[in-house]
Amino acid sequence: MRSYFYCFVYVCKTIIVFALLAQPTKAAELVTLSSGEWPPFTSKSLAHQGFYSEIVRQAFALEDYEVQYQFLPWARAYMYVEQGKVDGSLTWAKTTSKEKAVLFSEPVFWHNKVFFHLSQQPFNWHNIDSLKQLTIGATEQYTYGYAFDLAAEKSELKVEYVSSDLLNLKKLLVGRIDIFPSDIHVGYQLIKQHFPAEKAALFTHHPQSVQQTYTHVIFSKNNQQRSKQLLAAFNRGLQKLKQSGAYQQIIDDAALLEHN
Repeated sequence: MRSYFYCFVYVCKTIIVFALLAQPTKAAELVTLSSGEWPPFTSKSLAHQGFYSEIVRQAFALEDYEVQYQFLPWARAYMYVEQGKVDGSLTWAKTTSKEKAVLFSEPVFWHNKVFFHLSQQPFNWHNIDSLKQLTIGATEQYTYGYAFDLAAEKSELKVEYVSSDLLNLKKLLVGRIDIFPSDIHVGYQLIKQHFPAEKAALFTHHPQSVQQTYTHVIFSKNNQQRSKQLLAAFNRGLQKLKQSGAYQQIIDDAALLEHN
């Protein structure tokens, strides 16, 4: 009789376990973020779509959100946020005009932007006035610091805007522009990825920074309630990621090179 009792208990426990496993689990809510090509930070061709993308993905995952990325030209990536076609976008630095238009997360990463030029064409600069005789390449919707942006807006600098950093590097190589400001890691990553060794060797950079800034995830003001919810969730997840050590591990795994 006792064996039948134990058998009955075992069967009941088994049924309960299977019943629990059969319960539908809460699906992670989908968040759609736009991004441009900015390797090694973001790129559809990189592992995890870039280490910055992975930081954002893991931070959201800690708050039960699943991230889906849309890779677009930068100007369109930003426009989609303003229009509410996506929930948000990465990787954006704060400007006065953008703070009026979108919501900014806590800082995600620190960037150093420098001027790239050809080594056969020596270049030196000290301030914005030093740049007035040069043709400068720039990328649409980027900021290069208040002083540069203001001088460009007032046409005190000759700046030609295109849709991507890669196009600017190609223009620099053939002499259509004299200098091009870029995040130092992005510049060298694109040079290594898209130019043969003999061409890549022609590029160099000036060590003086044109801008040092944090970048953030931005969220649309088109749907204030959802955006504020996503902003708060991401900020919480990012803090958890940093406290756990996973944030630094993602950066370490990216093995960013030092460029003096």
